This record gives sequence, structure tokens and C-alpha cells, in this order.
Amino acid sequence: MLTPIRDRLSKHLEPYFKDKSVAELFEIPKELDHGHLSIPVFSLAREYKKAPPVIAKEIANQLLTKSIPGVARIEAVGGYINFHLDDLEIFSTLYNETKKAGQRLGFRSLGAGQTIIVEYSSPNVAKPMHVGHLRATVIGQALRNLADSQGYKVIGLNHLGDWGVQFGKLAYAYRRWGSEYDFENDAFESLYKLYVRFHQEAEKDPEMEREGSLLFKKMEDGDPELLKLWRRFVDISMNEYEHNWQRLGVKHDLVRGESFYNDRLKNVEKLLQTKGLLIESEGAMVVDLSDEKMPPCLIFKSDGASLYATRDIASAIFRFEELKVDASLYVVGAEQTLHFKQLFSVLRRLGFAWWSRCHHIGFGLYRFKDPNLGGKMSSRKGQIIRLEDLLNRAVELVKERMSQKAGEKERNIDEIAEQVGVGAIIFNDLVNDRVRDVEFDWEHALSFEGDSGPYVQYVHVRCASILAKSGRKVTEEIRGEQLRVLDSAEERRLIKSLLRYEDILSQAYQNFKPNILANYLLELCTDFNHFYHNHKILGGDAELIDSRLALVWITQSVIRGGLKILSMAAPQEM
Repeated sequence: MLTPIRDRLSKHLEPYFKDKSVAELFEIPKELDHGHLSIPVFSLAREYKKAPPVIAKEIANQLLTKSIPGVARIEAVGGYINFHLDDLEIFSTLYNETKKAGQRLGFRSLGAGQTIIVEYSSPNVAKPMHVGHLRATVIGQALRNLADSQGYKVIGLNHLGDWGVQFGKLAYAYRRWGSEYDFENDAFESLYKLYVRFHQEAEKDPEMEREGSLLFKKMEDGDPELLKLWRRFVDISMNEYEHNWQRLGVKHDLVRGESFYNDRLKNVEKLLQTKGLLIESEGAMVVDLSDEKMPPCLIFKSDGASLYATRDIASAIFRFEELKVDASLYVVGAEQTLHFKQLFSVLRRLGFAWWSRCHHIGFGLYRFKDPNLGGKMSSRKGQIIRLEDLLNRAVELVKERMSQKAGEKERNIDEIAEQVGVGAIIFNDLVNDRVRDVEFDWEHALSFEGDSGPYVQYVHVRCASILAKSGRKVTEEIRGEQLRVLDSAEERRLIKSLLRYEDILSQAYQNFKPNILANYLLELCTDFNHFYHNHKILGGDAELIDSRLALVWITQSVIRGGLKILSMAAPQEM
């Protein structure tokens, strides 16, 4: 958003930084007293053989001898050179760049020419998406969007759990009890009830587990009747999942379920054998990882059936060798940390140099403040909190609150309640550091005040209301050169906050943490409200009104852009 000014400063700094890309080194200090832009010089210490504070002071003194348009003051502080820019230059540049960027506001080209694949959501066929799937889904989609904002070509991957011994068990259950369920009118519920029933009955008759395993082995061997049944199970499940994904703003660019890799498993076995990694252990084939103090990585069961690790090895090879990705992100819960350590270790032992560009993006568990919603979930026992039920309940609660306040005018309550309720669930997750557990509390998540999704959406609505009340088409009627200096403490702080947006997107992606963006939006909304409550926006002379309307419009644009990256709607009214 300060690209023209960064580029202008870069030309003066390039002689000192030589082969480094200076424009990408700039930072935006959080504190107003530290300037609008800052550049660290620590990387020059070895080359110049001087302490960073000395280097910063020498470069700052030399820059002071030059006339750099738009720069009001330059100072060295520690190992940084801080640039205080002209207030009007900053404001007009921010406004013009926001107009120019449009839907790609804050986007950069740091990842240009590179392809990133992000695996997320990826539920297991025949099981409803429950609250445990929420984190993998919304964190993954946010990271996919953040990677796009950095200029990467992004592939959002649905690594669907559509293969494994559970399908042999489902086939057994369907053959035995399928006629008792209404697959014609309620296909998914019927499928899930069969899944639960199998496990309930298997506790009484363990022989059923063996029968299910045998049927899965027949599937792997290509039994046409069983494969037709399996395909039906997958189709039924995908129809169910698509509804939840649509509500959460989730899209996958590529669906490659575990079954996709079946014809690649022989190659995995051959590679492991060629490297001398595959050994027999208690009838199963494994890779010994004891030298890394890890249990063996199971590759094939004693009956020859494949396992998660087998298919994950094939999937990793597919991503790097066939799709030619530069990095692969696995958005999967922290409880799978050992699995990914084993997977990456096996890939390294196979000699794939790209193993180090595989990243497990782990996250904590979901916990509930309400004890009636808590407890250990189990798909097998049917003890789950369905994701759809959670979303529906949030929407119902928002609708109740809106109905109480609707009063003076007709509003599309259903549409707004969907946007706000679903947005509240998404934001309540993403505002938390992903590595920590999330405690869910209805009152907190749905609050229109404080650190919640509805609060951010409400500030967007407030901006929209001000702009509508003005009757002005801001971008058509107000030009950057018409703006005047806005120099009150609240206005300068809001402008400084808006300038950070571009860097916030980069930080959130580089750390794989969407909460950096979510918390920034909360801070931005607070800064806007301070401005709103302390200044009359539609009062005063024409230039002042135009300038404050432009500031409101930029704020609305940044909030809308940030919400979109978090896959949340930006309502026009609430």
C-alpha cells in the first residue's frame, strides 16, 4: 500500500544493501513515534564490520544530505533507520493505492513463480463433519487465501479420507443391514448409522472386524462389486460435505482422495526396497526409525493392505514430482505430529531433497465452556457435535438478537444472520493462535462488542452506513490531490494502522498464523471507533468532509479485504 514510497526510498538505499531486495526489507513500526517506515541494517554488520547502530547512524546521516520527496524526517534508532513521512503524502498515496488495488488490496508478489499446495479439511467419507473438522477447514482456507495474497500460485487440496479398512466394514454393514435404512431419501444419515451400528455390533462379535478387513483387501485387489459400492459411499458423502464447505466459504482447487494413490503404492514399495528401508516386523512391513527415537513407520499391514503412511508417501511424491510444487502444507491437528515426523523422516531417507519443504501446520483442540457440549467425541459411537448443528445454532442465536432489534425497518434477517452467525464461528477460531486449544463460549463468540467476528463486521457496516449517508461516490468524486492533512491523534493513528495491512498479510502467511490478521482487524476497528467517536465525519468544510470520507472508505476496504481472506462475509447492514 506504500509501494511508490518504498520504491522511491529503495533507490537511495540500494547502494548500501547491494544485491538485497531493499523494497522487501521495509517494516512498518507499530508505534507512531518510530516513524511510518523502518529498515533494519543488521544484515550489513558482517560486510561493514561495524555494529548495526553505527551503520544505521552513518547511512541515516548520508540520506539526510539528499532531498527525498515525501520524507519529513530520518533518524537512526538502534539497528534501524526510521523514516517519518509527510502526512499528506502518506494519506494521498494510501488512498490512490487502495483505489488502484481493488479486490487485491494489500497483495504482494513475494511468491511469484512459486507453487504452494495446502491440504485442508479432508474429512473421512461416511462420517459427518463435526466440530473437530472446523479448525482444519477454516485455518486451511485462510492459509490458502494468505498464500494467494503473497503472489504464490496456490493449490487448495482436499486429501479426502476415501480409502482404508473402514470401507470394508461399511461394505459388510451395507450388505447385512442396508435394506433397513432409507438410502433413497436420507442417504448420508443412513450411511452414518450403518457405520455406527457396525462398531456397536463388532464389540459383541469381534469376528466382524476380521470380515471387514477381508472385504477391504478385496477392494484393494479390484473387486468390481465392492468398488461400485465404495464409489456410492464417496458420492453420498461428498454431497453432504459440499454444503458445509459452501457455508464456510471453503473451496478446493483439487480433490485427490487417498484412493487416488492406489496405483502408486507399488512404486512406493519398490523405492523403499531399493533403499533397503523396508523390513518385516511381526508380519507387517515397516521402516525402522529407532535411531530418531521414534516408533517404526507402518507401511503395509500383515495382510498386505496399505496404511495412511503408505498413501501419504505416494501423495508427497505426487505433489512434488508431478505437480511440481515448491512447498506442501499439511493443515492437520497437532495430535498427528508423530505421524508427520515419521513421514518426513521416511521421505528424507528416500533421498528426496524436497522433504524439508513439507510443513505440518498443527493446531490445538476444540473445547467447550458449556459442559453439555464437551466431552470426548467419537464418530464410531455417534457421540459428536456436528459442524452443521454448530453453524445452525449460531445463526439462530443471531437471528433472535436481530429480531428483537429490527423494529424500524425491514431487513433481510435470514441472509444477515447467516453471514454473522457463520462469521462468528470462523472468527472465534481464527482469532486464536492455532497452536493453542480453543475454548468455545457462545456469549463471547456472538458478542457485538470486544474481540469477536460480529464486532469486526459491525464496524464494516458502520463504515458503509456513513458512506451511504454522505450520498457520495467516493472513488469517483474524490481525487487523491483533493485530500487535506488529517493530523489529529486519532486520524494519524488510524492511517498508521491502515498502512500496516500489507505487512500483516505477509506476516500471517510467513508464520502460517491467520490469528495475526484476525487480531489486526480488531485493532483496526478499535482505532476506527476512536476516530469515529471523536470527529464529526460529515461536518465541516468540503475538503475536510472529502478527506474523512476517503479515510472511512479506505478503512471499509481494508476490513472487507481482511474478512474475505478469513472467508467471512462483509455485511452492508446488521
